[in-house]
Amino acid sequence: MKNVFTNILSFSIVYFALGMVDLSAIYWEQIEVIRFVTKPLLIILLIVFYATNDRESTSSKFVFLIIALGFFLLANVATLFKREPMIIMAASIFFILGKLFYIFRFSNHRDFNVIKFLPFIGLYLLYMFLVISLIKPNAGSYLTPILIFLFVSLMTIQFAFLRKYEVSESSYYIVLLGVFLMLFGDTIKVLGSFYFNWEYQAIVAMFLYVISQFLIVMGLAKEKIEIQKSVAEGLR
Repeated sequence: MKNVFTNILSFSIVYFALGMVDLSAIYWEQIEVIRFVTKPLLIILLIVFYATNDRESTSSKFVFLIIALGFFLLANVATLFKREPMIIMAASIFFILGKLFYIFRFSNHRDFNVIKFLPFIGLYLLYMFLVISLIKPNAGSYLTPILIFLFVSLMTIQFAFLRKYEVSESSYYIVLLGVFLMLFGDTIKVLGSFYFNWEYQAIVAMFLYVISQFLIVMGLAKEKIEIQKSVAEGLR
């Protein structure tokens, strides 16, 4: 079993096979009950994979990622209770906290150059304006939580950008792709809930979520794996 978590190909096969089962359960509502197993298990697999491939289990960045995934695990479970408004609100809070701890994990000692990132900030504001203008008529009391959720999602992308000169190129781009796919999935969920719901919205949003979480954790693990490999080669 340990080989599954130390071999990227084996882990990928197991993870995405489970993801396909979860997506199938969304499509066929008759078997939707199995999502109480598959959806939490996706995050549990990522936690075990990262813990197996990170030798710095006492570092703050390790702790931040485990906490982030822990909040996503709670969110995954909470979203299964679709008819309980308070639990769904709790799920939103868990998602926000998970993204905040992703931000903590991405952060580094490089200075934040506001001038350099003004174009990105402009794009973020445009994105939020467009989304809010579409959902505002139907969002009601959910508008403020959605604003916070979208803002934190955009900050996650910002801090993923700031990793560029602190990590390997492959780790940087894998994580960056992951956070962008997560934002796309979040946008689909928000628009689907408060603007325009379409038949396959839940499947597409979950598909993007499954891939994005995989890429983020894989990119961060790859950062560690590559560091360990370079150190080992240097000792030869």
